[in-house]
Amino acid sequence: MTTTPHFTPTPTATWSTDSLFSASVAVSALSAAVELGLLDDLKDRGEIRFDGRQEGADRIDPAVLRGILLPLEWAGIVVLDDRSARPGPGFDAAYLDRGYFYWLAGGNGELTSRAPQVALERNRHGEFYHRDMRAVAVSSRMIGDVEVELRFDKILADQPPRAVCDLGCGSGQRLIRIAGNHPGVRGVGVDIAPAAVELTGASVAEAGLADRISVHHGDVHALPQLSEFAGIDVVTCVFMGHDFWPYDKCVTVLRRIREVFPDVERFLLCDVVRSEMAPGPHTPIFTLGFEFAHALMGVTLPTRSDWMAAFDASGWECEAVQEFNRPPGGLLFELRPSR
Repeated sequence: MTTTPHFTPTPTATWSTDSLFSASVAVSALSAAVELGLLDDLKDRGEIRFDGRQEGADRIDPAVLRGILLPLEWAGIVVLDDRSARPGPGFDAAYLDRGYFYWLAGGNGELTSRAPQVALERNRHGEFYHRDMRAVAVSSRMIGDVEVELRFDKILADQPPRAVCDLGCGSGQRLIRIAGNHPGVRGVGVDIAPAAVELTGASVAEAGLADRISVHHGDVHALPQLSEFAGIDVVTCVFMGHDFWPYDKCVTVLRRIREVFPDVERFLLCDVVRSEMAPGPHTPIFTLGFEFAHALMGVTLPTRSDWMAAFDASGWECEAVQEFNRPPGGLLFELRPSR
């Protein structure tokens, strides 16, 4: 498998405090540029003019716009002059990896900025942290589009489904794409985050697929027995399987999935597993941020062997495991109910 290089603002393994500070500013600026559509503008048009932004509610003051892009010039992502911004030598790599930065600073920025308060035992009860779940859903889609979704498309093309349920449906784009690739397929989405359910519903309606795809608010730890689950032969779950854990809860969730989907034949579970290597010069993008954020949230991150033990205990047979470069540590487990 060919490994595509990730965006790296500096080739050095040891950072000076000056560079570390500037890099943290560039991360925030890059996340803002993603949400504001600035990276898409640069990719599509090749230039952003400081005096050429549209009028109205979405207008950005030219001085603010330049201020957002200045840290990206430091990182080599853009090149600025007095009147405009253009893609820099690091633009293509940064654009490809934009989902990681938006996930960290956009989706989890409030969580990580409040790390001292969140870390204290006296505060770790109830809803003790907050994330921007719409940004998490959108950034997860960006991350998955590079490799993960292509694998899903191939697996489902080789064995077309009849009906699909996506657990943790996020932005809904996976279900929309599956429905587009397989005109006769019915889809069901389930997500615990109201913002994600709202986003999926809007995306499904915009795609004209409301008659084929239904969306439900639900917690995977207490999946209801919905009538729409009858006839589902393929269940998918991407980038939220770690929310099943720790082990005993995970086994319970996996058994419940078998119960509520009586006709399931395949379960395609993709997740990022915990790194078992010490951090260092070769630590890939995403790994530290993924493990840092989930440690703050109190989420148990399983290893590959942890997953295999849970599958065996819950009545799922793992037929194959596919590995990903993007995201690092990503695995796709192809599961079938044990006989």
